[in-house]
Amino acid sequence: MKDTVVVYYSRTGKTRWVAEQLASILDADLEEIRERKDRSGFLGYLGAGKDAVLKREADLVSRHSVEGRKTVVIGMPVWGWGPPPAVRAYLQKVDLSGKRACAFATFDGSGGDRTLSAVGKLIPGGLAAALGLRKPQPGDPQLAARLREWAKQVIGG
Repeated sequence: MKDTVVVYYSRTGKTRWVAEQLASILDADLEEIRERKDRSGFLGYLGAGKDAVLKREADLVSRHSVEGRKTVVIGMPVWGWGPPPAVRAYLQKVDLSGKRACAFATFDGSGGDRTLSAVGKLIPGGLAAALGLRKPQPGDPQLAARLREWAKQVIGG
């Protein structure tokens, strides 16, 4: 087990791709937050937004422990200008006390700052580092450089 873990939730794969890149840069373990509800397709998209706005609880099927970790990076898309229900459920289930908690959010429109602020309020001591990524594209050299720079903040440098 490594000192750092990147935990992410992704509906379309954009957040997953960013999480994989960060885990590689940070030499961190990678864990996916998975929920019972199917969020695929157009109907999944509509239901996701509705559940996020109504702050409905998600039923997670993935199990997570941060015991022995020093740093936890949480990745998520922005849904309804806030974190997805699965991320809120994850934050309610894990104890991040004494951990260096960081988060990133991917989004196409807006709501990144609001989402990261909401996540910071759910974590004891708030976020040590936060990053909003509007329309991240795999293979973008500017994005790769931005992730490497942000990784320095994650490790406290």
